[in-house]
Amino acid sequence: MKFFFAIIFVLLFQFSYSQSKIKSISPSVDRKDSLNIQIIETLGKFLETQSSKFWIESDIKMFKFPYQELIGIESGKMGSNFYQPSLMEIISTGEDDKKIVKVAYIGYNEETESNLIKAIYNMIAVKIDGKIFFSKYINYVTKDWRIKNEDNLKYYISPTKNFSHEEVERQKADIKLLSEFFGVEKFPIFYYSAVSPEEVFKLKGFDYHPMMYTSDSGGFAEDYNIIISGNNSEYYTHEVVHLYTSKLFPGINSYFYEGIATYFGGSGKFDYQWQKEKLKKFLTENPDFDVLKHLNVYERLYFEKETPVPYVVSAVICEMIIAEFGREKLFTVLRNGSSAEDGFKVFNLNKNNVNSKLRRFLKI
Repeated sequence: MKFFFAIIFVLLFQFSYSQSKIKSISPSVDRKDSLNIQIIETLGKFLETQSSKFWIESDIKMFKFPYQELIGIESGKMGSNFYQPSLMEIISTGEDDKKIVKVAYIGYNEETESNLIKAIYNMIAVKIDGKIFFSKYINYVTKDWRIKNEDNLKYYISPTKNFSHEEVERQKADIKLLSEFFGVEKFPIFYYSAVSPEEVFKLKGFDYHPMMYTSDSGGFAEDYNIIISGNNSEYYTHEVVHLYTSKLFPGINSYFYEGIATYFGGSGKFDYQWQKEKLKKFLTENPDFDVLKHLNVYERLYFEKETPVPYVVSAVICEMIIAEFGREKLFTVLRNGSSAEDGFKVFNLNKNNVNSKLRRFLKI
């Protein structure tokens, strides 16, 4: 497999498509085919402008930003435009005027004289009224998935998993609780139920992405009430909370965004109470841990591989705030988009007391 990709990289960089944003085109692409010619031309224009006018209208209505995964994908540690798009394949779908377009983002490291791959991404090209438009891969790859409607939930179920009615009932109960807590009516939720993060990234269009294999659980809450779950489960309250907070508090700070989601939905495969017990153990073993030095909620600080410490600390902070000040006071901070530091000030938390109050609340 490594030898195969090495050959592909060499071939890709033998061809340059200087008339557009496309860095190179593989010789496996038939550039004499009339439909392919149109696809290549339109792909170049889209990559240059990242304009929604090149995407089918139904995708924009369903996903808001159907090409969100490609925004900023050129950037990396080597520079803001290090990874450049190369057209690998244009593949028949078996349908007239519809093809799979496979794009790799590759950078060349001059110091090591080696090619580095960031991602391989798929989209669907469709010819409508003589023009080419693109569509998200998820619509194509899930066309044969089972669909189950459960109250306000519409499930799209991977053919590789069993549908759990018990998990659906738990999810419906949590949605009722969340609607009561946030004071809003239930809204439609489109839930893609996959078996793993690998399958999640494939739904999002990736043959390869560096995050595909970093965890055995996870998923995404996306615009327009979409959940993509890789937990092999019909229950994913953590991401459902994100749908509520994104609607109600569009400027919410990431610290509280993840904290309130973890408070209601836990993290990974474990609920909040389980994670809280793990945090108590972590703090007991790490008496010098300072909350204020770990306000980047996405810091990869894990305890025993399953407990994301910043997530769980932020969840406990949210619980402390609700217990002492009530939910409405918390909503004010969420609505204002206050940073963690500014939010702490509202609740009289500072460098002199936040750690002791956290430990006291957890009864450590």
